[in-house]
Amino acid sequence: MSLIELKASARAKAKDLRCKVHSRISDGASKKISFYIEEFIKGRNEFKVIAVYMPIQSEIDIRPVLSKIRKLGKILCLPVITARKKPLTFQVWNENSKLIEGKFRVLVPESGNNIEPDLILCPMLSFDIRGHRLGYGGGFYDRTIAQLKKKVLYTLGCAYSEQVSTKNLPVGKYDKPLDAVATENGLIFFDS
Repeated sequence: MSLIELKASARAKAKDLRCKVHSRISDGASKKISFYIEEFIKGRNEFKVIAVYMPIQSEIDIRPVLSKIRKLGKILCLPVITARKKPLTFQVWNENSKLIEGKFRVLVPESGNNIEPDLILCPMLSFDIRGHRLGYGGGFYDRTIAQLKKKVLYTLGCAYSEQVSTKNLPVGKYDKPLDAVATENGLIFFDS
């Protein structure tokens, strides 16, 4: 099988698994992952600007931690898809910002200044013990991470613990590993 076929197969299985896990434990997991994310960010002065996401489909919901991150004095921003094959841009998002539906039905700020994050919280379909993530296949986060790694950037995946793959995920030359993954059971750190 080609890399494209391997990834498509892995995505289908991972999406199905995530949907099942989500329907079973989403509420409790959302509160638990939010606690671990807040604990991770507390006292980390290098994280001034934090990219978060608005969950879609069965992605783990990190919204309970967002107001707490703001209270820590951090600036929040949301990813915006501007075009296929391009990195994400990030727009400042405060509690008064109106959100509208962007590409792929993802909520984005109606307006706002572009900003570069120091920490990206990103959703996924699956991850492996090496820190590689499997997304929806658009490559947006991989292109963004590659572009922003030229400065100091930390990438924290957000997932249910059951989303970990027992096998190495198929990886292409443009796939970028994460620094860590937050789950409802705590944080998992990877050697970069």
